[in-house]
Amino acid sequence: MIPSKKSTLALLVGMAFLMTACSGVKTTTGGGGGGGGTGSTSYTIGGSITGLTGTGLQLVDTINGKTTDTLTVAAGKTSFTFATEVPTGETYAVSIKTQPSSPTETCTVTAGGSGTATANVATVQVTCSSNFTIGGTVTGLTGSQLVLVDNGTDSLPINGTGTVPFTFKATVTGAYNVTVQTQPMNPTQSCIVTNGKGTATANVSNVQVSCGAVYTIGGSVTGLVGSNLVLKDTLGTITELLPITGTGTVNFTFVTPAPANSTYAVTVATQPTKPSQTCSVTNGTGTATGSVNTVQVVCPAPGWTIGGTVVGLVTGPGDTVELINNGGDNILVTGNNQGFVFPTLVTNEGQYNVQVFLQPTSQPQGCGTFYYMGVATADVDSVIVDCQHNDWTWMFGPDTNGTYGPYGTAQLPPPMAPSLDTNTPGGRDYAVTWTDLQGRKWMFGGYGMTVSGVTPPFLPALQNDVWVFWPGLNGQTGEWIPANLPTTMTSTTANGVTTVTNTASTVPLQYPGGYSSTTSSSSSGTTTITTVTYPGGPGARWGSVTWKDAAGNLYLFGGEGYSANGNGLLNDIWKFTPGDYDVSYTTPTVTYSGSYTYTGGWTNISGYTGANEPGKYAAPELPGGRWGAAYCTDASGTVWMFGGQGVDSKGAVGLLNDLWSYSAGVWTWLGPSNSTVGQNNGVYGTLGTPSGANSPGGRQTAVLWADNNGHLWLFGGLGLDSVGTQNPGNIGTLPNGSTPEGALLNDLWEYDISTGEWTWVSGGGKTGLANQVGVYGTQQVPSAGEMPGSRWSAAGWSDSNGNLWFFGGWGYASSLAQSTGFLDDVWEYHPSTGLWTWWKGSSNVNQSGSYPTQFADPIGLPFVNNEPGARRGVALWQQGVDGYVWVFGGQGYDSVGANGYLGDTWTYLPFPY
Repeated sequence: MIPSKKSTLALLVGMAFLMTACSGVKTTTGGGGGGGGTGSTSYTIGGSITGLTGTGLQLVDTINGKTTDTLTVAAGKTSFTFATEVPTGETYAVSIKTQPSSPTETCTVTAGGSGTATANVATVQVTCSSNFTIGGTVTGLTGSQLVLVDNGTDSLPINGTGTVPFTFKATVTGAYNVTVQTQPMNPTQSCIVTNGKGTATANVSNVQVSCGAVYTIGGSVTGLVGSNLVLKDTLGTITELLPITGTGTVNFTFVTPAPANSTYAVTVATQPTKPSQTCSVTNGTGTATGSVNTVQVVCPAPGWTIGGTVVGLVTGPGDTVELINNGGDNILVTGNNQGFVFPTLVTNEGQYNVQVFLQPTSQPQGCGTFYYMGVATADVDSVIVDCQHNDWTWMFGPDTNGTYGPYGTAQLPPPMAPSLDTNTPGGRDYAVTWTDLQGRKWMFGGYGMTVSGVTPPFLPALQNDVWVFWPGLNGQTGEWIPANLPTTMTSTTANGVTTVTNTASTVPLQYPGGYSSTTSSSSSGTTTITTVTYPGGPGARWGSVTWKDAAGNLYLFGGEGYSANGNGLLNDIWKFTPGDYDVSYTTPTVTYSGSYTYTGGWTNISGYTGANEPGKYAAPELPGGRWGAAYCTDASGTVWMFGGQGVDSKGAVGLLNDLWSYSAGVWTWLGPSNSTVGQNNGVYGTLGTPSGANSPGGRQTAVLWADNNGHLWLFGGLGLDSVGTQNPGNIGTLPNGSTPEGALLNDLWEYDISTGEWTWVSGGGKTGLANQVGVYGTQQVPSAGEMPGSRWSAAGWSDSNGNLWFFGGWGYASSLAQSTGFLDDVWEYHPSTGLWTWWKGSSNVNQSGSYPTQFADPIGLPFVNNEPGARRGVALWQQGVDGYVWVFGGQGYDSVGANGYLGDTWTYLPFPY
């Protein structure tokens, strides 16, 4: 049969397929399922082998991570191809399965060992090597103890001199690296290796080690002050870093020797620090033909900056201080809390002496310097130019508490010795104060320590002694002088001779007020003893209200203590007329633990001679007896008094909230309507809104100020908030029979004298509540977020700008404080801005005092770091025309952290006034 055209075409296609299959690329055809088949291509994998001399080498090809093909390669073969081909697109990975032996060799796949089959592969490289010996020759050896090492592990000591052949014991496969492990000694030589590194394909015998003479490289460093200096020596490709220790002149020698005729280069790798210096090298380079010791490293003396800070300077026109250092190098510093640095450096261990050349004109007080002199061994930034504002000054008295009146020799440091009198009041709190027309500071009474030397010694008690501090007396800070002390005169007549002695009263605790002397006599045989006691004036008391008149006479009202006819809460008014400093011994002036006294006389003005008298809120109006009332005097001379612990119009004793004025000898009650004990919680109204319905709650030991705009300001105290909170609060349950009265307040109130309306200004949280923690912010920076914590018994004053100030008290500090306690912070309130400023002191409680005992003359020295210990109930003299506020004593913490009655005198200069 003759084939058809269709069958002939099929035959030709089949023949073509067979021809393709035989051409070297394998194609597979699959059938089944009645349909046409699909085809795929596969490729061979192979490569080259170098260095194979042993038998037993087996290679393996891993196909697609699963299928493997093992190939045994005969000794001496230089190529290979795996029998199993890899389909296109699949991966291969060639590795060593079995290393050759007879001889043993190590073969590795060095290139092309893995990939994806897309064509036949013939680029896989396998390198085999045997273990070969490594050796060579040492020449010029004269010393001993030369040690060579190969690859850092195979050490070989070299014995002999001159030319010495060597071979390392261990053979290597592949890389070798011969170096000198230990240079020769006796004599010292430097041996250098050439041809020491390579890959062994046969035994190596051409390593050359040449040995020759070596020399040391060194010199000296001069002027070194700092630390961390590091020198570097470069010997060809070898470098050595040498740290230098010590100061001044330091000799050095590098450890690494320099081969004969080699070049060296000494440089500074790291310059000195602490302090920084820039050292330079001379004679640092050359050729070593012998040992070198002439390298010189010179480190010039460092220059130090001298600077510090100006503090306490009133800003405004003229607030520039001109400073000099070492009698020159003038600089101008403008503004407060400004750092300064003199432009001229002081060389190391050079002297500096900073002085104020020209004082500022923005304030009357001069600026002084602290930590101003010394020897500069580093940059100096500790000089303080102190212009006094916001400074406390320790003026008088001991820096420890609990002491009796006259200064004891056991207290250190002693005050500057007064030439006329050795007296000082005993430590106390809640005394009353005045300043007379001559600027002398008067103080009466309080609760605390009596006179030293009394037999028996008395415990703290109520006092009725009068003292005057005379600033600047005898060219010193001033002196305390006893004035009008209770006096006893004893007249003894024996055998017709009369002897008169004067002694100070030894029992101020029980001393009542009175209007005349009392006399008693006793006789025994021919001897008659007559005792006349001069009662003086007000009975012993504390917590009174005080003021002075235009003539400089001194007044006090009430307090708690002794009257002529009893003891308790008082409402009498006394006037004290200062006398003269008396240097005679005329009766009734007395000697009192010293030489002389100051005279004066008391006059009873009004009030009851008894105690616990109720107030009268109808004509003739009269405040009831009270203790711890807040008070102040306005610019017109009117005295203002608010609250206290006292007796209301119904005879009830408790916290009062009545407001009184006293002018021209007349008391006037100004409300509020709820001036009755038990019914006088605070009525706060809306914050910042005046109202006739508003009224502060009853309270004691608050602070009252008068500003320049006819307004009064009231802050804090122990009292009644909007809901009448009664502590103990966080102190637990009081004993049976005890009743809490009030809580700690930090509310601020404003009273408009013209309208009679109170305004709740700040504090007390959002609803007028007690026991608030203070928010301190940043010192000397007024802020809307700052506010003092709740407290009682702070001491306050108003400055010439009408701003309100207070110091210390007892209560809450910041949220960081662990508890309530005694406070030493100074705060100012600005009525014009409504902002508080925290000026000084700690945001914690119970802080010890910082007395300037580190200076030679600590008394009378204003210094920015001075700080009275935390305290409450201090006696305070209002700010005078010179700007200074004076304080005495109180109860609180002394310089060693002990709590008790304090007898120190301080001044504070507000910033600014």
